[in-house]
Amino acid sequence: MREPRLTAWEKLRIVAIEAQGVKRAAAGIEHQPDIDRRINRIREQARKRANGKQ
Repeated sequence: MREPRLTAWEKLRIVAIEAQGVKRAAAGIEHQPDIDRRINRIREQARKRANGKQ
């Protein structure tokens, strides 16, 4: 299944979330399932939006 195209806003949100993850990793927190869930939620919203246009 092809990944849907992300809008500029969604890309910026993912970059911000990943930056937060990098800050946590620098502080020694390596297990970050919440970061993964937030990114997956953004991609799922994009998938739903793309399916609605068909």
